[in-house]
This record gives sequence, structure tokens and C-alpha cells, in this order.
Amino acid sequence: MPRNATKTRVARHEIREEIERRILSGESKPGERLSQQSLARELGVAQGTVRESLLELQWLGLVESIDRLGVFVDKLDVSRICEAYQLREVLEGLAARLACNHAGRADIAELRSMADQIYRMAQDDDAETASIDRQFHLRITELARNNTLMRLSQTYRALGMTVRAYREPAIIHAEHLRIVEAIEHNFAEEAERQARNHVVGAREMIESLAQQGKFVPQWVK
Repeated sequence: MPRNATKTRVARHEIREEIERRILSGESKPGERLSQQSLARELGVAQGTVRESLLELQWLGLVESIDRLGVFVDKLDVSRICEAYQLREVLEGLAARLACNHAGRADIAELRSMADQIYRMAQDDDAETASIDRQFHLRITELARNNTLMRLSQTYRALGMTVRAYREPAIIHAEHLRIVEAIEHNFAEEAERQARNHVVGAREMIESLAQQGKFVPQWVK
């Protein structure tokens, strides 16, 4: 592969991550127009690189392209979040099932340690809890060793996993440990069931709060 092509691919990846960071952190607000020209000048890359990055973000559901008007930061609403959770339920269930074939003792110890860390941090209302939680689920997906699954998981990680947890830390901790235990003992069906139940519980809580008018969608770091 030509060296320039490699550089372009790396640059697009970096630019996409930077724009994504701005959206998820709230720096770029819903409805804000993203000018390709301005972003290219600010980030020091070609407009084509920005255009390709925005196309990837559109596929992830973070931006919306409107004919003759441009590209805008998309709005985050309950229906889109729940759609992402439906996708996450299936894919994380599959990830847990496949992880049973590859997780070793060190991997299990790592997952259990992360679950405990999430629990401790959640009790202290630590702002980094959501980040560690995402790492826990990402690690299981990595252990599945399925590249297509990893790529598909980017969609729900960009949407469904950027929402603050509203459930009790003890419940989340218990569910995490049940997933890890099933993977440890190579119980593939049980691992998938526990992983799916974990996501369903989170989605149902969001839906319940939304029905009561108590759920306010927000991006979190």
C-alpha cells in the first residue's frame, strides 16, 4: 500500500475521533452545523479527509447530512438510544458467547477486577465510572476475536453506551460478575443470556424513566 494512502487513513481516523470527542463531550451542540472547510482549516487536513470522517460519523448516528444545507450534529433522543440498546443486546450477547472460546485466566481476572472497580467508583459517583464500564464491555468484545463484530459495535458504543447509568451500582456489579463467571466456566449460552439481560435491564430503565418524564438524554465522556 502506498505510504500516502496509509497516512490518509490514519489522518481520517484521528479527525473522526476528534470530531466525535467534541460531540460526545458537548463541545459541539445538537443542531450545530459542521463546516468541512472550517474543520479542515482548523485541524490542518484536506477537506476530503473531513468529508470522509463526517460520513463515518453519519453512519454512527452522530451527525446528520441535510441536502443543500450541510452536516449538523444530530440530536440525541430516547428512541434512538433504545434502538442502539436493542442492537447492543444482540451484539454483546454474541460477544460474551464467543469470548468463552478465548478468555484465559488472566482475562477473567482482568474482567473481574474491572467489574469491582466500576462498583467502587459508582458508589463514589466518580465521573470516570462510565469510561471504565465501556472498557469492561469493550474488553469482552475484543475477547470474541471477531473483527466484524468489533466494527459493528462502534455504532452502539457511540450511542447506547454514552448514556449515564441510572441503575443501582450493586445491581450492575452483580450482573457484571454473572457475565464474567459464565465466560470463565465456558457456559456459552449462559454468558450470552446474562449479557443480553444486562443490556435489557439498562434499556428498560431508560424507557421507564422516559415514560415518567424523568429521563434527560445527555452525552457523557
